[in-house]
Amino acid sequence: MTQRGQADDVDATAPAGMVPGRRGPGRGLGSGFNRLWAAAAAGQFGDAVYRVAIALLAARLTTDPVAFSALNALGYLPWLVLGLPSGALVDRFDRRRLALLVGAVRTATIAALLTAVALDRASLWLLYAVVVVLGACETVYDNALLSMLPTVLGDRERLEAANGRLQGTELLAQGFLGPPAASALFALLASAAFGLNVACYALAVLLLIGLPGTYRAQGGGRTPMFRAMGEAVRFVRGHAMHRALLSVVLVLGFGNAMATALIVLWTREVLGVPEAAFGLFLLAGGAGGVIGSQTAARLAGRIGRGRAMVLSAVVTGLGLVLAAATRSPYLAAGAYALTGWAILLWNVVYGSLRQRLTPDPLLGRTIGIYRVAAWGVMPLGALAGGALADTGGLRAPLLAAGILTLAAGGYAAFRLTNARVDAAIAEADAKATA
Repeated sequence: MTQRGQADDVDATAPAGMVPGRRGPGRGLGSGFNRLWAAAAAGQFGDAVYRVAIALLAARLTTDPVAFSALNALGYLPWLVLGLPSGALVDRFDRRRLALLVGAVRTATIAALLTAVALDRASLWLLYAVVVVLGACETVYDNALLSMLPTVLGDRERLEAANGRLQGTELLAQGFLGPPAASALFALLASAAFGLNVACYALAVLLLIGLPGTYRAQGGGRTPMFRAMGEAVRFVRGHAMHRALLSVVLVLGFGNAMATALIVLWTREVLGVPEAAFGLFLLAGGAGGVIGSQTAARLAGRIGRGRAMVLSAVVTGLGLVLAAATRSPYLAAGAYALTGWAILLWNVVYGSLRQRLTPDPLLGRTIGIYRVAAWGVMPLGALAGGALADTGGLRAPLLAAGILTLAAGGYAAFRLTNARVDAAIAEADAKATA
């Protein structure tokens, strides 16, 4: 990790002015992180606007449920197909330059859609193409930013704080600010919503241009693509802590998809929440998530990373069981807020640990493996939730997801102890500085 890259590089693992393991210049988490944070925030707000605007546009173009659902299905496809290959690209090339290239492509793609909307030439097939292109860009762009974070930060002990800010900002942008702005602009003028989308993506690119340093992983080299992907799979499979983390991620992803697939029907039919108040119900979960993202680092520092992850799984499971047991919309909203807090606690702590345990040359591919696994089980969880609801009622998926999540928490209590996590971190740090 401390060796130099090419002669014309600043450093393969730290931008100029930074020393690995120490904060860079500036206050807080450093000026480099602040710029990356701002770029991520602009992109996340643009993502929120895009998802709402393209759904509203699709509803104008078709009322066919199959055609409309195909648009959503295509959003999963790039992650399932390109999650691991995109990670190999992120580990091979300079991550900032790769993010800039992909950011420019997605900006141009939305600009093309904006032109078609303004000229009244948009079609459902064009939307399908845009969803696939932007989904493919997302697999590279999101991976590149996450893989850059340890280098930009320069202090792996502060990954939880940095990830907490990123996760909280993403939740604010995509759960609170972006959707109402997108829907209001779209109702006023459809092209205006996509214009805001273009502006957000372009701003993210401009902010990344000013980020100093080089971000090409050491040892990225020119390993053939399939060999590079196989190397990452063998690394995760042979790493006890990664295996344990991935096992819990699979169960939590499956359970979460099972619980949320029919949330609209559950709130309406079981809780009696009117359509006009459904958004407020969802805001309860978002509010809990924001609090979780901002308290995760402090809580993990106080009780330890392992216990924080166990607590997250247990609280999530209890929240789902409580939601299944009640018919009160207020109590259910409280349970939803509780699960939102716990899920973001998990995301921050586990995501930071994943970055901490993975050698920089393998980070992009390792993130890709996790993403492929998580996105792969989500459709299965949604289908299982539908089947359970069909046979046992709308509360059955919540109860089953809660029990499954509690079981994952029990597994984590044995496999993700503080002692095991700390030992894995010490081993990874020793290898990084060897």
